[in-house]
Amino acid sequence: MNIRDIAKICGVSPSTVSKILHNKDKDISIETRKRVLEVIKEYQYVPYSKVIKSVSPKTNIIGVVLSSDAYGVQDMLYSIEKTASDNGYSIMVCNTEGDRDRTVKCMKVIENKGVDGIIAIYQDEDIIGSTAVPAVCVFDHKVPAQQRKTADIYYEMRDVGYLATSFLIKNGHYEIGALLLENDAEIEEGYYRAYKENFLSPRKEWIIRGNEEDIISIGVHKCLNNDITAILCADAIIGNVVYDRLRERGDMGRISVISARDSTLADKMNPKLSAVSISPSEIGKTAVESLLHIIEGKKPVYESRKKIEAKVIDRESVDTPISNKQGGKLVVVGSMNMDCMINVSNIPTDGETLRSRNIVMLPGGKGANQAVGAGKLGGKVYMIGRLGNDSDGKEIYNSLVNSGVKTDGVVFDDSIPTGKAYINVAADGKSTIVIYSGANEKLDNGQVKQFEHLLDDARYCLLNLEISEQTVAYTINKCKKKNVEVILKPSSVEKISESLLKNIDYFIPNEKELKQLIPDDMTIEEKAEALIKKGVKNVIITLGEKGCYLRNEKYSKYFPAADFHPVDTTGAADAFISALAVCLSEGNDIIYAICFATYAAGISITRQGVQPAMVDRVGLDIYREEINALYANSLQQRC
Repeated sequence: MNIRDIAKICGVSPSTVSKILHNKDKDISIETRKRVLEVIKEYQYVPYSKVIKSVSPKTNIIGVVLSSDAYGVQDMLYSIEKTASDNGYSIMVCNTEGDRDRTVKCMKVIENKGVDGIIAIYQDEDIIGSTAVPAVCVFDHKVPAQQRKTADIYYEMRDVGYLATSFLIKNGHYEIGALLLENDAEIEEGYYRAYKENFLSPRKEWIIRGNEEDIISIGVHKCLNNDITAILCADAIIGNVVYDRLRERGDMGRISVISARDSTLADKMNPKLSAVSISPSEIGKTAVESLLHIIEGKKPVYESRKKIEAKVIDRESVDTPISNKQGGKLVVVGSMNMDCMINVSNIPTDGETLRSRNIVMLPGGKGANQAVGAGKLGGKVYMIGRLGNDSDGKEIYNSLVNSGVKTDGVVFDDSIPTGKAYINVAADGKSTIVIYSGANEKLDNGQVKQFEHLLDDARYCLLNLEISEQTVAYTINKCKKKNVEVILKPSSVEKISESLLKNIDYFIPNEKELKQLIPDDMTIEEKAEALIKKGVKNVIITLGEKGCYLRNEKYSKYFPAADFHPVDTTGAADAFISALAVCLSEGNDIIYAICFATYAAGISITRQGVQPAMVDRVGLDIYREEINALYANSLQQRC
């Protein structure tokens, strides 16, 4: 700043300012003199500062321009002062309060003091870039370096969103909510990138952005009502509100929480809040060191730009989902089809032609259905199956991945299309199915052998007879050698060899399948008894709206169906089997597992389709009291 700058601000001539500075202002009005002196004082103008600077080129003072309410600025300032002091410099601080005009003024004040360099924290890059003094700028984003006179110390908020979301995914979370502020677009971008790299797709309703007031009053409640197992919060303040809501719901510990910004509050919360940290102290130290390199001629500006890397601070608020943590490993070996759902008024009879009001293509197949059902409930589930290398196959694959299924054993076949199922769904929810096996035909012993390592340490293997009986028999043999219990759903068959039956731990047919396998005029109890005598450990016969029947060495027991209005019953059995397997893998007894599975099946019939109708853990836990009541009643009934 010089005399001309003062004159321009005051609206007087440079000679008037000069006269006042040299006490030759007798002919100048009191009002003008007062106005000029106030501006000189406000801008802390030092006459001949450039001359003084040239005579004594170093003041060993660093000017710091900041907004006192900016993120981490207090810790940053402490670090700047310490690093400067350790290197023989002092600092002069100017608070802009986030105002552009005040920033311009602060820059002029600091320059008038003859500082050796300037550190600007979260300030307008154009204003700082116009200074003639060596300067370092701190930004929360990368600024193009072309033709910039300043050295930038920066970090990127997209890295924050990416690291936080990746950390949650690595801990087994695939349904992650996000409560972000209006200016957190880069955090959201990182959130999406982490999902994409893990071949997952978040739902749009999981992400809520807005001002802090709206997030706290509406957004937290809205987010928690989604099917999520973890939440990424913009900061610890929002994280603390999430904690309060979780305690009110009795869900503390069931949902993991992480903050995109670390703070002292995060470390004081109970449990301590995990967070992504971009160390303000490291930023401050790096800014001073870079500025000193420029001032002292050790490095040019373009070599003094540096990126500060974010890192996750793992405290106590992130854990694996409860079901993943408790449940044993499940492996599904079975069919995967693209289902063509055809809605009709009634199931067509011989020679009858019907018009359909709606046709929908959805991922299906009993193997894929059961894997998705188990995955949505938080099961640790792996899939072994075969798809055509076509658009249907890729859609089914994505459905598996998005449901948390491990697809290590899935093979894409270039020589044959993905299997298909043509399903007639009547107005009363009943259905019939015609299957084209497609790539499922080539799910053979060789593929099972290739991926048999997936059976290591597994608790249960889920099988169905939409694939060849030879492949099923081979898989069962591998399971027996590895002490893996077998759950088998018979379908599309009229006969099963007795050598197969004796190695089945859980055999789960419906009434029609049971009648095909044992056409004799016998009661359900008698047919179940016959299967037990052939070596099956547990027989569970699903009876649709009448519930199911269990027979084993200890029990001969009926269970009522859950009271839900049917829309589409196609996937009820697969929902039942997948929920049964997950519940058993978590160490529950068979009676509780059947009650649990009964409600999973009941919820599924209220929705169209199969895989989209599968309930997740949050949705099923809503009926926890009803499940517990059914369990208590079942234990009290005589066998």
